[in-house]
Amino acid sequence: MGKLGITEIILILFVIGIFIATPLYLAWYFIRRAKVKEKLLLIEKGIDIKDLHLTGNNNISFPWLRIGIIITGTALGALLVASIDLKPAVDEALILLFTGISVILAYFIGKTKDQK
Repeated sequence: MGKLGITEIILILFVIGIFIATPLYLAWYFIRRAKVKEKLLLIEKGIDIKDLHLTGNNNISFPWLRIGIIITGTALGALLVASIDLKPAVDEALILLFTGISVILAYFIGKTKDQK
């Protein structure tokens, strides 16, 4: 079996991204829908939802920046591996190195964003 080309690597990353993003979106959607139905039911019963602390903060922030940094770091590692012909163990190590660097970077960017 030969080395994967750049198009195969991009296709694999795209498919993995689809399989990760779809369940996350569906989970968010159904949780959000259940909360709205719960609020409507309480309002129909005449209960003041402000007293129950259900109004909460509607500024839901999904960590798109963190996910994007991690995917970009992994893709950069895969591109580097695809462009350099090294031993298979070194290839995997480079991909993991770039993924690890991107996770650390995402942590620090998220940490500064949370402090604001």
